Amino acid sequence: MPFTAIEIFVLLFSLIGPLKPTVILAGAAASSEASEEEIRSIALRATLTAAAILTVFFFLGEVVLNAFKVSIPAFQIGGAIVVFIFAIQTILEDPQRAKQEGQSIKLSPNMSVYPLAMPLMASPAALILIISLVSSTDGFTPLIPLVICAAVIVSIDYLFMRNCRKIASMLSPPVMLTLGKVIAILLVGLSVELVFVGLDAWGIVSVEGLKASG
Repeated sequence: MPFTAIEIFVLLFSLIGPLKPTVILAGAAASSEASEEEIRSIALRATLTAAAILTVFFFLGEVVLNAFKVSIPAFQIGGAIVVFIFAIQTILEDPQRAKQEGQSIKLSPNMSVYPLAMPLMASPAALILIISLVSSTDGFTPLIPLVICAAVIVSIDYLFMRNCRKIASMLSPPVMLTLGKVIAILLVGLSVELVFVGLDAWGIVSVEGLKASG
């Protein structure tokens, strides 16, 4: 595993964490008269759908790579670029615009699949990261931190979304999105590190040598 458990948690929290889904669901709930039970139902459905998508990519992502004859280092570097772009977009995102986007979405069971489950929770960048980490590891044991981190974060997502009204009353959407920007800054550095992991696999650079010289 090229990253520590803490780095994996930061990466996944940035990509599949509760901040954006909570803002979107809170905005949609604010413009409707939905009951708490309806909101909980949408939150649960979104969580289960996202978890299913993440699980499929966890087990079948490398199979897809092999089928299309894509090398692991190439995918790691390409994935790092996608993660980097995701981080930059998060940093530059206008919190007020994101809040208005949530208010423009009609609260319905369908929103649990789109946009909550995908692309907000099971984001393309997160799926790419999962495939990159799984394909660069031999055996299941080194993947345990990845599985635990993903399960914990998805559970946090559910708790935040089911209580989105309360959370929105305590932390305004701009505040939550600003916290996401802080985490995204860390994500920029971690995405660059993923590039070096791919280059190391190709033998172009030595990650251990770079860490030793640093």
